[in-house]
Amino acid sequence: MPAETQADKPRIDLSRYELSVDGRRVRLERQPMDLLIFLAQRPGQLVTRNDIVEKLWGRDVFVDVDGSINAAVRKIRSALKDDPASPKYLETVIGKGYRFIGKVELVGGAQPSEAPHNPVEDANAPASRRRPIRGLLAGMIVVVLVVAAVWGWFQWRPRTEVSALQIHSIAVLPLANLSGDSAQDYLADGMTDELITELAKVGSLRIISRTSIIRYQGTKTPLPQIAKELRVDAVVEGSVVRSGDRLRITAQLIEANTDRHLWAESYERNFRDVLDLQSEVATAIAQQVNAALTPTEHSQLAEKLNVNPQAHEDYLRGLFFWNKWTEDGVRKSIDYFQGAIKADPSYALAYAGLANSYISMGDFGVGVLPPHQANAAAEQAALKAISLNERLGEAHAALAMSRFCSDGDLGSVEAEFKRAIELSPSSATAHHWYSHYLMAVGRSQEAIAEGERAYDVNPIDPEMGTHMQFLYLFLHRYDDVIEQGRRNLELDPNFGETYFMLAQAFEQKHMYAEAKRDFSKAVDLSGRRSMILASLGHLLAVSGDHRGALEMFDELNTLSKKRYVPSYEKGLVDVGLGNNEAALEDLDRAYKEGSHWMFILQADARLDPLRANPRFQDLLRRIAH
Repeated sequence: MPAETQADKPRIDLSRYELSVDGRRVRLERQPMDLLIFLAQRPGQLVTRNDIVEKLWGRDVFVDVDGSINAAVRKIRSALKDDPASPKYLETVIGKGYRFIGKVELVGGAQPSEAPHNPVEDANAPASRRRPIRGLLAGMIVVVLVVAAVWGWFQWRPRTEVSALQIHSIAVLPLANLSGDSAQDYLADGMTDELITELAKVGSLRIISRTSIIRYQGTKTPLPQIAKELRVDAVVEGSVVRSGDRLRITAQLIEANTDRHLWAESYERNFRDVLDLQSEVATAIAQQVNAALTPTEHSQLAEKLNVNPQAHEDYLRGLFFWNKWTEDGVRKSIDYFQGAIKADPSYALAYAGLANSYISMGDFGVGVLPPHQANAAAEQAALKAISLNERLGEAHAALAMSRFCSDGDLGSVEAEFKRAIELSPSSATAHHWYSHYLMAVGRSQEAIAEGERAYDVNPIDPEMGTHMQFLYLFLHRYDDVIEQGRRNLELDPNFGETYFMLAQAFEQKHMYAEAKRDFSKAVDLSGRRSMILASLGHLLAVSGDHRGALEMFDELNTLSKKRYVPSYEKGLVDVGLGNNEAALEDLDRAYKEGSHWMFILQADARLDPLRANPRFQDLLRRIAH
């Protein structure tokens, strides 16, 4: 077997903190990289797990070190393509530790000495031997001065290089849960959400929303590909480890196109200080990319906030379930947000989360509570959040949406949306909801612009693509609905809302076969959501299948005996069947219920048979006032 050549050896550049294998740079997180360097500098030596713990974590360790060491070793072996059953580089000494047995080239830093240094022997050496030593000491002094100069240059260098890279957009990839306990997944998800929220406060940066980055959780998609798909200049990746009341976050900033590390750091805190930790990480990232911060943004990121650990844990669990956007998930989120408030009545974020959950419970979301009831509860929670922390963008967005859905003062609605966007410029939710308001008041071009801003920070989230379909649908731009739907299906062929919007566009183009096909998919993928059932009932009626339409109507009536079903939905089936008086009664009840869908009354083409009716015109006047 030929001897390994210099070019074949893995190469570790200590000054650049980089690993190359077969001439190509291989990305390693900070902890595995630190461990690899530690082992490679001790070739052939047994390095115990205690040695590793003391080197990487220190004596007063609180994390699950066994799980973390095992994870780091796995990543090293993966990077070196090393088989643990027949290792070429890293040998496991069972019950003891590890031995680095491979050949690796170490460059760019001090190398390990080949023999131990004996200062006593040096002191007693003859003069002829001490002279070279004095020369060596002089040389070492020069080296120290050079290293100090280089270190100072490197302290200055990252800012100028990063600035030259023109980083204006960042994606925070899902933080890995390294606790070795899948029950802690909610913690990693929640911390990812909170870091995104903190960075979204920086107006000069475009921060990708959670729903676009979550699809990369657990994948091995190369970073340059992720960056291309998300259209970002840099990514943040990292991990979370929790042990008792202690928490460690490791984060690193990576230039997207070159896969080059720009910055990495680890943070350890008591769980009570987790909000400060999030702000500290976000501030460090903003500083690394030379983001321009306004005085308000400086103040927001520097704000010191302590939180009751139990309250924060309940909040993160509530966030985890709210993001599922299902009836069961929203109900659980309310329970957890209320638990957080009980543990800490001054916790503003928990009230904002509760407000969002109640908005989701109304007919704008899963539609299981009468809108007046849901929106009144949402408004109360949002107002409480703002009274506790006026600079909470999520709370202002929730207040605006709750008032908009409840037919509140539209002037205050717009002011609250603008305040939410001022505080959190990259909030997809704020831009998304604001576009609904703009559509309702007839400012369609502004609505499209806000929808596109939401889409821009959620570029591969089919929900944002579906929102653009929704806007096009009620502007009667049916071909745009279909074209956007095709783009959505390339991202996710199993997203029911895309088919729902496509079906409505096909119906308005009288392409009934295509509409029935897509309605059928939407019904199945949504778990028979009532709005989709009602819309299918309308299609069946106008296409001549009255029996099928009546079956949909019966299913809605049966469901209404178990929970709230919006009257607007029943009105769609009635108008399709030609029961215009019954449809007007349904819409009048929907108005009294405070249905969110009343804002599309003027634009919904399915209601055209009612437009000349004085009762319908009166309803439009009531909505306008």
